[in-house]
Amino acid sequence: MSHKVDGHAILELLAQNETEVARVYREMADNAKIGDKFFENLAEDEDYHHGVYLKLAQQAKDEGGWVVEEDDYDYFRLRLQRSLLAKPEDLYERATKLRDKMEVFELAERVERETVEIVRELREIVPRFAPEELEKIERQEKGHLKMITERIRDNFLNPRGL
Repeated sequence: MSHKVDGHAILELLAQNETEVARVYREMADNAKIGDKFFENLAEDEDYHHGVYLKLAQQAKDEGGWVVEEDDYDYFRLRLQRSLLAKPEDLYERATKLRDKMEVFELAERVERETVEIVRELREIVPRFAPEELEKIERQEKGHLKMITERIRDNFLNPRGL
């Protein structure tokens, strides 16, 4: 069964998440004393994604909502609610307490993995809405995930430093 959902609200939440993830990455760069340029570069990408989501939120608002399958939307909504991204302020609080570099990279990996999954789900439930922009964001988030997992792998191979 299909019903109309507020795409604007979804995209506003994703924009807010990008701001908070950028803030988390800057916290990691400042306080973990590892990979500061690495995390700053990730933060800059998240700032860019924030702007894209805000633009898309306005576009969704102008369109008046999305008609989606109820089951697909329920899954997306529950997936988002159960993710680290559901409460960005908690994510930031958690990041401020990390000092071990592996914990830092593991948190970053989880954030990126969940972001990739959420963007992929969004693209599936509204395939005709901004396909190029959402595909680009998904591709960039996958790139972040790859870089982070490579850092984790390198740390296991060379535990003395990254």
